[in-house]
Amino acid sequence: MGRPVLLEKYPYTYLRTIIMKKNLLGKGDYDKLIKMSPQEIGKYLEDFEYKKEVDELALHYKGVELIERTLQLNLGNKFEKLRKMSPHDLRLLITVYMRRYDMYNIKTILRGKFSMLSLEEIKSYLSPLAVEKPLFFDKLLTQKSVEEVFSGIEFLEEKDKRAGIEHYKSTNTLVFMENALDRHYYSYVFSQLRYLTMEGRLYKKFLLNEIDVLNIKIILRLKEEKMAEQAVKELLFAYGTIKKDSVDKLLKADAAGVLKELESTDFKEVVEKYSKEPEKLNLATLEMELDRFLLQQSKKLVRQHPMSVDVILGYMFLKDIEMKNLSRITKAKQLGLSEQFIESIVVV
Repeated sequence: MGRPVLLEKYPYTYLRTIIMKKNLLGKGDYDKLIKMSPQEIGKYLEDFEYKKEVDELALHYKGVELIERTLQLNLGNKFEKLRKMSPHDLRLLITVYMRRYDMYNIKTILRGKFSMLSLEEIKSYLSPLAVEKPLFFDKLLTQKSVEEVFSGIEFLEEKDKRAGIEHYKSTNTLVFMENALDRHYYSYVFSQLRYLTMEGRLYKKFLLNEIDVLNIKIILRLKEEKMAEQAVKELLFAYGTIKKDSVDKLLKADAAGVLKELESTDFKEVVEKYSKEPEKLNLATLEMELDRFLLQQSKKLVRQHPMSVDVILGYMFLKDIEMKNLSRITKAKQLGLSEQFIESIVVV
C-alpha cells in the first residue's frame, strides 16, 4: 500500500456487501444438502445463487467436477464483484486477502508436479482468484519438476528456495515449500496491516487470530509426528495474538501442556473441553473447532460493525467457508461417507 489507508465511510459498498452476505447458505441449507446426492446438490446450487456459473460450465463438465468448478468460479465472480464496487482504499484491502489464492495456486502446481499430473489436469485445479497475472502461473506450469517450479517463484528469497529444495530432496515432502509460501503471505499481510487506520482494528485482529490457528495446527501436528522443537519452530508463521513467549511454551510442552497454555488465550473455549481429559484429544476434531472459532469471529465482524470495512473481510471469509463446506460435502458424498461424518466436517 505504501501510505495510510483511510477507511472512510463507504455506505454504498458496505450495504452492498451486507446484501451479498444475506445470500450465503445457512445451517438449514447445509442440513438439506447433507441428505442429497451429488446430482441433487448440483441442482440445489443451480436454484440458489450459482445458476450463472452452472449454466456457463454445464456444457463441458458433469457431476462432481461441475460442482467443484462451479464453486471456484462463483467465488471468483463474487470477490471480483466486491472489488469492482469498492473504492480505491477498500480495493487494496480486498487485494491483501485475495493474495492467499496466489499461494493456493502455487501449491496446486507443486502438488501437481509432485503427483506427475498432466498440464491440463493441474490447470483444472487452479483457482480463478489471483492477484498475480496468468502469465506468472503459466511460467510455473511449464517447469518440468517440483524443484524447477519452486526455483521459479520470483518473490521468494533465495535462502528460502534453497532450504525448501534441500528439504524436499531429503524428505520427498512439500511441507517446507508450502510453509515458505504461507510465511511469505503472512509477512506480506503484516507489511500491509501497518498502514491500516484504527477503523480496521477488527480486520487486524481477525487476521492475527488466523495466524494463531495456523501456528497451533502446525505445533500439534508436528508434535504428533515427534518432530524436534527447533524444526517445528522454523516452520511457524509470524506471531498473531499469541506472542513469542507463549509460543515458546507451546513448543516445549506436550499435547496436554499445549492445551493448558491455550486456556489463557482467545482459544480458551475451544480447548477447555479437552483440558481435563487430554488423552481424548482428536487432532482432526480440534482443527475443525479452531476453524469454527474463526467462523464465529468473522460473523462478529459482520454483525457488530456492519457499516465498516470489517463487514468486507467478514463476508469474504464466510464465502470462502461456504465454498469449502460445499466441496467437503460433495466429495464425502462421492466417497459414500455417512451423514454423521459429513456433519462433523461442515463448519457452521
